[in-house]
Formats: sequence, structure tokens, C-alpha cells
Amino acid sequence: MTTLLMIAALLLTTVAVVAVGERIGLPWPALLTIVTAGAFLVPGIPELEIPSELILPVFLPPLLWALARRTSWPVIRGQLSTIVSLSVLLVFATIAVLTGVTLLLLPGIGVAAAIVLAAALAPPDPVAVDAVAEPVGIPRRIITSLQSEGLFNDAASIVTFHVALGALVAGSELSWTAGVLSFLWSVIAAVALGLLSGRLSAWFTDHVPSVEASNALTWVLPFAIYLLAEEVGASGVIAIVIAAVEMNSRASIGAEDRLSGGAFWGTVEILFTGVAFGLIGLSVRDAVEEVGSDLWAAVGVGVVLSLAAIAVRFLWLWGSYRINRWRGRTNTAPLRMQEALLMSWAGMRGLVTLALVLSIPSGFFPFHHELAVIALVVLLITMVLPALTLPWLMGRLNLEQGPDAAGDQARAELVERVRRAARAHLEEHPEVPTERIDAIRQWISRELGDDTEAAGRFAEQRRAAGKLRLGALRAAQEELIAARREPGVNPAYVDEVLGTVDRMILAAER
Repeated sequence: MTTLLMIAALLLTTVAVVAVGERIGLPWPALLTIVTAGAFLVPGIPELEIPSELILPVFLPPLLWALARRTSWPVIRGQLSTIVSLSVLLVFATIAVLTGVTLLLLPGIGVAAAIVLAAALAPPDPVAVDAVAEPVGIPRRIITSLQSEGLFNDAASIVTFHVALGALVAGSELSWTAGVLSFLWSVIAAVALGLLSGRLSAWFTDHVPSVEASNALTWVLPFAIYLLAEEVGASGVIAIVIAAVEMNSRASIGAEDRLSGGAFWGTVEILFTGVAFGLIGLSVRDAVEEVGSDLWAAVGVGVVLSLAAIAVRFLWLWGSYRINRWRGRTNTAPLRMQEALLMSWAGMRGLVTLALVLSIPSGFFPFHHELAVIALVVLLITMVLPALTLPWLMGRLNLEQGPDAAGDQARAELVERVRRAARAHLEEHPEVPTERIDAIRQWISRELGDDTEAAGRFAEQRRAAGKLRLGALRAAQEELIAARREPGVNPAYVDEVLGTVDRMILAAER
């Protein structure tokens, strides 16, 4: 009962902190972490005990699904170089550097144990980045690159973590061949499982008219995919991402389903993110009590490892910026030094780091008491501090010079495509009086934010030409769904305009 009460308190605190964060203009995940961390100063607050082995299976699947459903295959193909560079190569480079630094800071820890700690600290957290980046006004092109990195980078770190931990527990030497084979199998098996799950779930959605059943499937599916993937040695992270993208690219989702699903997953994302970041804050008391007199030594190790991780990320992104400029890329990031600086500072560690560190068994790892403090210091420096300072940094960096930084051009092009599709449908019905077609056309423009005339005179035509209006809107909807699958089109902008069209369709149907 105590655990349930603590979870309920965290959920209520999340709702309150989200409201406060939006009002004062600061990212709410960082505020929530600070608020819950301060709870250890209040006597009498009970501990929230969630087994460490359950943290990832409970929190990661729904949050990954909520993030992955916003992207598309064209975006993944367009960001493939970013995914390989940042999600795989940078993770391995960070693990290598942090392993060396750990061996210097903690003599006697051993190579396997150092790799275990480095693998846990290496990957930026997709949940933290997504929850913080958009509210502070980071350009969509940069957010897309950060999201693409975050959706896949956990795979490399988790596989490396488990290979090194297995060698540590068994007391054997690390096998690099076994590690490479394990990584390849985890990726290939995860892709196959994700594609199969995505196609089957899309078929189910197309053949079941119940909105509730479709939403229920998307709720159960991430957990089932993650557990099945982990059971066969595949990457649950990659399997969930592939399944979500495949399902959303194949399923024929209507306006009502899309709006209700978006609202449902928006709520899930806020509440699960809140509990996850609340757990990070509540871990402070246990970590401080466990480390005892070695507190400041552990804090020092955490500070040095954090600075090393930030330095590696900056150097890598500086090289990526030079390569992107040399190859003339325009739809990825970074393209300028300011963007490299911003993306370096936005490499936030979060839930995955905490869960992996807490899952390390105490009987096999030297310096085990210091682990939680080291992890929390890294989270403070790489997640809480950047989240609080990103609004200030955005004001100092000149990011508006990038291509279509605010996305105005992309939205304008999508709106124009919508208007052309609706106009083409209207022109197919010459039997309808011209004045009614003009009224419908101007109503659609007004609802999309592109009307320059008064709207009052259209009430009567709305009832008279309802069927034609609905057909025009559905033509516009089909054009947007097709645009979402096209290379070079950012699905985030499509979803913004599509949400407007979906609401217009529901209004017209009623």
C-alpha cells in the first residue's frame, strides 16, 4: 500500500510540476527531479521500492513507443548516417573513453567492471531529450536528429553492459568476438521482430473498428515486444521502435482514432516520464545513505566522468558538423558550430543510466557503494543542469540562421498541399454552385490559419454543402498521410497540420 501511495503522490506531483514548468518557462522533468530529490530532507517520507530489474521493462516500453510513433521511415532513412554515427559509433567511443577514465579514477576496479559502469553512463536518454528539447524552442531539424539518436542508442550500451556484466559475474575474460556477435544478433533479431509485430498490429487495427480496442493494443504491445525481445536475446529498444514506425506507416487510422490515440499517448508520456524522473530524485536519499563517508570521493568521480562524456560528445559532434558541411547536407544536424554546442549540451543521461547502475549486483562489483552517487552526479550534470540552462543557452546561440529553423516554410508548404488537394476534389463536382464551392474553400483556408476574409457568412453553406466539404477534407487528409511517407518531409510538421484537418473532419461529420 505504501508503494501505491508513493506512486499516486508522484503522479499528482508530476501534474503540478508540469503546470508550474509551463508557467515559468523551465523544463518540468528537471524541476520534478529537483523537487523529489529534496524529499530526502523531509523526515518521515517512506521509501519507494521498485525492484531495479523492473525499471526498464516497466518504464522504457511505453515511453519509447510514444516517441517512436512520431517518426517515420523516410525520417529514419534520412537520418541513417546520424543514427550510425551518434547511436552506435559515438556510444562505443564514449564507453571506451569512460572506461579509461574509470580505470584511472578507481584503481583496482578491473576492465570488465569499468566497462559495465561506462556502458551505463554512455547513452543520452531519449525521454529526457524529448521532454526538454521542444519546450525550450530548439529547432525541429535539431530535435529530429536528437530524437533519432535517442531512439536507437540504448541498444549499443545495453548490449555492451550485459556482455561486460556477464564476464564480471562469471569471473572470466571479456570476449570481444562474443560481444560483436551478440550485438549483431540483438539488432537483426530486433528488426525482424519489430517488423513482424508492426505489420500484425497494423492488420489488427485495420480489421477492428473499435477505437478502444486499437488503443488497448498499442498499450499492451510495447511491453509484449520488449519482453519477447529480451527473452530471445534481441534488443527490446530497437524492436519497439521498429514496430511503432511500421505499424503507424501501414495502419489505416481515421481522424477520431488518431486524435484519441494522440491524446492517450500524450497523457501516458507525461505520467510515466513523471514517475521515472521522480524515481531519479528519490534515489538520492538511498545513494547518500549507502555511500557513507565516501560521499565526496564518489561525487568527484561522477564530476570527472560527466566532463569526460561531455567532451567526447562535443568533439564527435564537431567532427559531424564538419562532415555535414563538406557533404552539403541540409536536413540533419549539426550544420553549424552553434548547433554542435547545443547538441553537446543536450546529451542528457536519464532513466536508462539509473536503471542499469541500480541493476549491478553488489557481490561482484568493486566500489559498489559509490555507484548510485556516481550515477546521480552524472544525471545532475548531464541532465538537470542542461535542462535548466537550455533556455538561457537558446537565447545566446544564433540558431535562427539554419535552414527553416522555425519550420514556417515546411508548414506553409504542407498547408498549400492541403489546399490544392481540397481544391482538386471540389473541382470534380461542377454540379454544385460556384458560390458554395468558394465558401467551402475559404472555410478550409480559415480553419488552417490562411484566411483573410470574415467568417460569419459561411454558416448556412456549411450545412448545405456538408458532404462536399467532408470529401474535400478527406482528400486533404490523404495528401498529408502520403506526405508523411515522403523523404525530406518532417512528420512532426505533418502531424501538426494533420491534427487540424482531423478536427475539421470530425466537426464536419457532426
